[in-house]
Amino acid sequence: MNIKKGDSVIVKEGVKDPDSDEFEIGGWQGRVIDIDNISEKNNTLITVEWDSITLKQMDTTDFIAQSEKDGLGWDTMTLDNSELEKSTPRDTKKNVIKTKKEISNKYLWTWLGEEGIRISKILRTANPANEMDCLQKWVEYLEGQLSFPIEAIVEESESNWLIKEGQKVLIKSLPHIVDTYGVIATVRIGRKKYEYPLCELEVIDKKSPNSQLIDDYKLWFANR
Repeated sequence: MNIKKGDSVIVKEGVKDPDSDEFEIGGWQGRVIDIDNISEKNNTLITVEWDSITLKQMDTTDFIAQSEKDGLGWDTMTLDNSELEKSTPRDTKKNVIKTKKEISNKYLWTWLGEEGIRISKILRTANPANEMDCLQKWVEYLEGQLSFPIEAIVEESESNWLIKEGQKVLIKSLPHIVDTYGVIATVRIGRKKYEYPLCELEVIDKKSPNSQLIDDYKLWFANR
């Protein structure tokens, strides 16, 4: 079969990801972007850029998240000539560029490992270039998942603040966001109520689900 650059191809049924037997890739389609003839082995390696339809299908599985975690590319793959067949184009290159950008935005944080995968899922529908939009997604998610009140300790404090480093507080709610300090928490010390940046608070009970939820937010805020 004479496959050349620019051709549309489909992966034969039963073929698996060469980097992992976990994912079967039969039926995936794309365009040939590179051909490498290996004379000593008498075979041909073909690099395929996946089309937009395949990319969207991949986005419904763990393939992209796992590839990001392992430091592997997911928009292209190199396969043996025998694993491919010619096919009919299903989209345009503009569709591919648009879909790749949309998907890349969803997986910006997977380089942080398991925490990054969780962060990416929380911010899937947020505009990564709009920090306030991301913060709003965090507020909506945390308010739906946290169990209030939450015992916490102040990790950091500025010299002119009323609340000092090391003080114990009780997180009661997340009333609003501020661009400089992120999600703001309503906290109590005794009978007095204050507002304090959530990123500067540490949950005392590290085994509680609240601890992981707030730690994930703090990790994102520190790396945003």
